[in-house]
Amino acid sequence: MFGYWLTAVMYMVLPVIAYFIMKACGAARLLPVIAGVVMYFIAVKLCDLTVWIALFSAPFSVKQAAAVELVCIFEETARWLAMKYPLFNIKSSAAAVCYGIGHAGMECWMRGVSTFKLIGIGSRLNSGGINSFISGKTPEKAEETLQELQRLADKGIIISIAGSVEIMTNFGFHIALSVLIFKKMYEPNFKKRWLLLAIGLHYALNCISWAVSFSGSQLITSIVGIITGAAIIALVWRIIDGRNVVDEILYPLDI
Repeated sequence: MFGYWLTAVMYMVLPVIAYFIMKACGAARLLPVIAGVVMYFIAVKLCDLTVWIALFSAPFSVKQAAAVELVCIFEETARWLAMKYPLFNIKSSAAAVCYGIGHAGMECWMRGVSTFKLIGIGSRLNSGGINSFISGKTPEKAEETLQELQRLADKGIIISIAGSVEIMTNFGFHIALSVLIFKKMYEPNFKKRWLLLAIGLHYALNCISWAVSFSGSQLITSIVGIITGAAIIALVWRIIDGRNVVDEILYPLDI
């Protein structure tokens, strides 16, 4: 339970901390944060709707897997559209970072709500026992329920700590892709290949994490996710000259 609380709190407070760090640097921009929240929500819902229409008769598990693998296309396209058109006024590296905070923050909050639901299941199990979950169910359904409860119970504190580090890495990953698209968009002769690179990097993170999950170890999955996310952040840092971006945020030019 402590591990789940740690994860839930991390999901909920990380976006707030990130925003106030930007605020302390004098670089917080509320409109881009809102843009990130809105565009993330629209991208996810459009992805779900597209998958539901395209795979109407497929099992729910197939639709869910397809949505996870395709959502990177919708998310990165939404990120590109938000920066391409003037509606959200994303015209600086600081604004691009704030967009990433909103985008990643919305994802964090949605997953945080899901984690609180798991905490509710744990509280029910501790107060009502196993019978509160399996009473009245067929033996097959009762066995499935017990296996799911066991899977949730197997997530110990070490796994939760690793998961919390992965949350921070994924948060930085979304900020890195936001700045990547922004910086390359305002170069002369912007090429769509940078959007394709963002989609590819996003897909790589999702795909590698999904593949490693077949190991059956949540700890290994989190560790690989952390390494992959950190490697992508390092790659983007080099592409965009991260040190220069930091200087732009800390020491903006007044024009």
